[in-house]
Amino acid sequence: MAELSIIVPVYKVEKYLPKCIDSILAQTFRDFELILIDDGSPDNCGAICDAYAARDSRIKVIHQENAGVSAARNAGLDIATGTYLGFVDSDDWIEPELYETMIAQMGETQADVVACGIDYRSENGEFIRDGLTSDQWYQDRDLLACVYGMPNPLGGGCCNKLFRRSVVGNCRFQKGVSLAEDWLYLFESLRLCGSCRKIPGIYYHVTERLGSASRTENPAALFRAVASSRYMLELAQVHALELEDKAINKFLDDCLRYGLLIRQSGRENPQSYRTQILRIQWQMTRTILYAAARKLLPKAIIHGYIMGMLKL
Repeated sequence: MAELSIIVPVYKVEKYLPKCIDSILAQTFRDFELILIDDGSPDNCGAICDAYAARDSRIKVIHQENAGVSAARNAGLDIATGTYLGFVDSDDWIEPELYETMIAQMGETQADVVACGIDYRSENGEFIRDGLTSDQWYQDRDLLACVYGMPNPLGGGCCNKLFRRSVVGNCRFQKGVSLAEDWLYLFESLRLCGSCRKIPGIYYHVTERLGSASRTENPAALFRAVASSRYMLELAQVHALELEDKAINKFLDDCLRYGLLIRQSGRENPQSYRTQILRIQWQMTRTILYAAARKLLPKAIIHGYIMGMLKL
């Protein structure tokens, strides 16, 4: 049994996949299993995964019909055996010391999760920006509150983090969600975690590319991100009511952000978008009235959301 399980969902990334896998195999921490999930990729990704597995016994490959990134990650979680869980997206790459550094922090601090800094690169590797580079410690409800930060001080994804499997091993990604699925997983996992150590070094590199799940311009997919945010609000109302004001603020902000993207993409593409905009406006109206009645948000913020909603 390996000490670390690294889970990588794979779909239509043959241009980027070798660099991703090579960066994982170059880790200075060697006791890991790499689980590659070929999610029915129509290109050469499946063959690339099998070729790497033939050369390194630490690699396990799952081939499945296309079911989305959440189902792919869940398939990896179902067979993971490591003490620790890590996630890498198949078009990204990591520094050689990433997991050695994170696991050392796990041992020193006894944290349940460790997060690192990230940077963003263009498809040709040029630096765009970086973030999450502060050195901080979170615990208990302060840790869960990070999920509703704008932005999340730990990062909204799961890929710059290392989790203790004994704490979060039963958490799964919500099937059918391919945009903002990390938000839901982070809520479920961080709700179980007692502490988090955030280290300042940049060890994870994100490739910003057109066509990726997180860069979609499809109005229907963008609307599903709003649905995920709505579910995040409902999770707070059930499991962390003291965070309800933060969750409402984030939901309304997400409605405006994704609503504007839906409007823009809908105008540029021959897809209907008015229905999604009207549904977002209706959800915002209900949430604003609820927040105003219970005085959960300042009047100035509520007024700002009203004005923003009317401009959608």
